[in-house]
Amino acid sequence: MNAKQEKKKPFYRKRYHLFFITLCLFSMSQAIYGQGSKIITMGTLLEEMTDRASLAQWPDATYTCKQASSYSRDSKTPGTSEEDGRFQPVTGRDWGKGWFENHDFSQYIRLEENDGRKEDVMFEAKGPGAVVRFWATFGGIPSEYGGIYRVYIDDNPEPVIEMHNQNFAGKAGLVGKPFSFFAPEKAENDVWRGRNLILPIPYAKSCKITYDGEHKYNHIEGWRGHYYQVNYRTYQEGTQVESFTKETITRYKEQIAAEGKQLVEDPGIAGERIAKNNITLKPGKSLTLDLEGQRAITSLQTKLKAADQEQALRSTVLKIEFDNEQTVWCPVGQFYGVGYRQLHHRTFYINTTSEGIMTSRWVMPFGKKARLSLVNHGKQEVVVEELTVGHQAYDWNARSMYFHATWKETRGMDTKLRKDENYIAIKGKGIFVGDNLTLFNTFPDETGINWWGEGDEKIYVDGEDFPSHFGTGTEDYYCYAWCRPQWFSAPNVSQPIGEGNKTPGNTSNNRYRLLDAIPFTTDFKFDMEIWHPYRALMNYSPATFFYAFAGAQWNTEPNAEAVRQKVALKIEDVPGY
Repeated sequence: MNAKQEKKKPFYRKRYHLFFITLCLFSMSQAIYGQGSKIITMGTLLEEMTDRASLAQWPDATYTCKQASSYSRDSKTPGTSEEDGRFQPVTGRDWGKGWFENHDFSQYIRLEENDGRKEDVMFEAKGPGAVVRFWATFGGIPSEYGGIYRVYIDDNPEPVIEMHNQNFAGKAGLVGKPFSFFAPEKAENDVWRGRNLILPIPYAKSCKITYDGEHKYNHIEGWRGHYYQVNYRTYQEGTQVESFTKETITRYKEQIAAEGKQLVEDPGIAGERIAKNNITLKPGKSLTLDLEGQRAITSLQTKLKAADQEQALRSTVLKIEFDNEQTVWCPVGQFYGVGYRQLHHRTFYINTTSEGIMTSRWVMPFGKKARLSLVNHGKQEVVVEELTVGHQAYDWNARSMYFHATWKETRGMDTKLRKDENYIAIKGKGIFVGDNLTLFNTFPDETGINWWGEGDEKIYVDGEDFPSHFGTGTEDYYCYAWCRPQWFSAPNVSQPIGEGNKTPGNTSNNRYRLLDAIPFTTDFKFDMEIWHPYRALMNYSPATFFYAFAGAQWNTEPNAEAVRQKVALKIEDVPGY
């Protein structure tokens, strides 16, 4: 080796050492942040909310989604349904007991005193995260009453939000529609509505939400408490988050307006199209479309016509296989969120019209091929007036997941024994993104108080012994309140029909999860309490929607015999009545 080469040797070593150090630092940052240098902000969360394709990919910024609520703290021990749920006549209001105790209001973490105020802590979380859904309602007080919500960020003793309860969620005190709304928009009494906020509130270190009205107004005659639910994300330790401040709304004003328009506007059918029109399906026959390559279904539009339209919406089934694995088997009506009645509603993922056009905008990617079928399991001919599939090229990769839709029905459900009815149980890794509940309630109560949905949702993620989502009532889960029968529709929730809430009849409720989608790494279980004060018979059918990696298993199997059964249009159609 000559002298010139000897001089170069240290330089190469230095360059190698610098490269090695840089590589190590990059690897460490990936391990810590899970997403390189990306920062979670109000802006990135709004983009994610309106990016339908984002749910089909395992998140690069790993998070959990949980819920804080006012559920009864007497509900402590799962698995005691036989004893706690047994029917026992009572004098006065039946509040249930044990696992089914129903005092799901005015329950808090603790009471604090701040500047002479009594504030009840509703929600508290440590670490980087974001509040992604807020719901509340109040009982028995005029709307001018009610206390102040305060939001404290990153252990700051001064709140970044300090606002009257319905201005914070429902009205436009913080932000307007569609991020803040009432469900229903109008009711017999404006108190009898769910107050909703779906604008994300990110925080870097911690978040606390308090309410100060419990001690101001609980003496008013007719007071029935404060019900609330807070869904929140917690990111991995070290994830960078830009915290919400008093200037955040102003800073992101234009983006909030733009993303809000995307949540409510009809984007049309994008990409390439494949369509079949005016095809008659005889009983037992199918209409099938095939796609090949790395692609994604981005829209699916369907219109059916039959002599018995209600039965056609139940007995015609959408079946989809992705890469030789069947992941979708669901009656057309419940896939599109209307149950078995040709009704209209508009959400971010599903739009339908009363004229029968039904559009899905779930993004459904696949790596090699997809086969989509409409199968007539009924006894009548069904005309497929339209089946249009919008699709486009897709980069299938290690984070890509398949779309799933499942359905089941319990006919003549006897609600004399309160229990947890399972919507779905999944083994595998994926993200739960929504559900539809369609039912027929039979109780002929002339007072109009035959509410079937006192039951709470209980969601278990990754082997939990106690649910990380424990609700306050079925209508609260679907974002409305006080069993209102009125029609409503918003980006994430809808009630196309609610006649069964106050009279014998049919009800269909939808919840589509935006930022409150629930990731799971090993397993997922969704139970809903069956809590009918009058212990009446029901037909009860949930449909569920989730994304999962190949190999996932679930406990709801296709049931052709069930979809052939007559749908209930009157009380006598419910078995056992």
